[in-house]
Amino acid sequence: MARSDTLRSEIAQLEKKNAGLSNDLAKAQKTANDASAAALRKRGQAARSRSESSRRLALSGAEREAKKAADAQKKIAAIQDKMANNTKTIAGKQASLRAAVSIEQRAQDRQDDTRRRKEKNHAREVARLSQPAAHIRYVAVQLPKPEPLRVLYLTANPEAVETTIEHPDGSIETNGVWLRVDYEVRQVKDMLRKSKYRDLVTIEHLPAATAMDLLEGLNNHRPHVVHFSGHASSWGLLMENDAGTDAGAELDFGLLARMLGATDEPPRLVVLNACESLDGADDLLQTAPTVIGMSDEINDASAVTFAARFYSAIASAQSVSTAVEQAKVSMIAASLDGAELPVLRTRDGVDPGDLILVKPPE
Repeated sequence: MARSDTLRSEIAQLEKKNAGLSNDLAKAQKTANDASAAALRKRGQAARSRSESSRRLALSGAEREAKKAADAQKKIAAIQDKMANNTKTIAGKQASLRAAVSIEQRAQDRQDDTRRRKEKNHAREVARLSQPAAHIRYVAVQLPKPEPLRVLYLTANPEAVETTIEHPDGSIETNGVWLRVDYEVRQVKDMLRKSKYRDLVTIEHLPAATAMDLLEGLNNHRPHVVHFSGHASSWGLLMENDAGTDAGAELDFGLLARMLGATDEPPRLVVLNACESLDGADDLLQTAPTVIGMSDEINDASAVTFAARFYSAIASAQSVSTAVEQAKVSMIAASLDGAELPVLRTRDGVDPGDLILVKPPE
């Protein structure tokens, strides 16, 4: 049962209880009024009586009725306290219900968006397969030169939404759909500063990256490694929109491969630190000899740990294969999920165990 349904049931039970208390309150008020009136009448009878025994009898009856009225008033106060507490509880649960409905609606919206995106991706994939294959430049593997490793680090987090809800008990709940990509870059740079050959690795970070930022980055920095962190699907990457709107711009893997090949110095390695990005490996291997992607959905903490440890190993002159293994081991040691998700793919004839991107000085 959904949280909202549970809350609705609890509110209905409390409202039913309040209705019963309201009936009890009306009965108690009637008892108090009747007893007070009876006590008043008996005191009047006592005052008018000429017989001492009749007067005492009337006063005794008046006292009984007065006590009955007092007991009824105590019952009224107790019922009113219960109704007040019930009403306060109902108000708190109604606030929780509004929050639960809002959270469930956002979850439903995300599910609907995921479903629509998958349907769209499927339609595009069908359309792509029905057309002649697009030209993707096949680039030969280049031997590393004795120069600093240049990493073009693109991050994008379009359509990020964050909502803060304050509950009646004072607790704060934050919900949203966003990625800690800036924190990931900071952790990578921190790990590089601790690495043995930190001076032989340079990172050019392009936040809120668009597809055009990628092309400009290829021209301006001639990167050996192109890294993307953000949202992805089995169809492509979700980049920022050049129009400046909240909606992301989808970049399919086929076009991404052509972009990476549209330069005189294509990258030696492409790292896609994003969900389901391994599906683009076949396209990207036409341009880059080595690709790292995620085989399924990966959470923020795991993605950050993977990236930081991977580049720490790379900057220690470890091979790409060893760097991936060190990153996976670090995820396991930190009790994080998804250590099996990063997958290294290469072209035929390329041994990732021999691919060392940082060449220490002789």
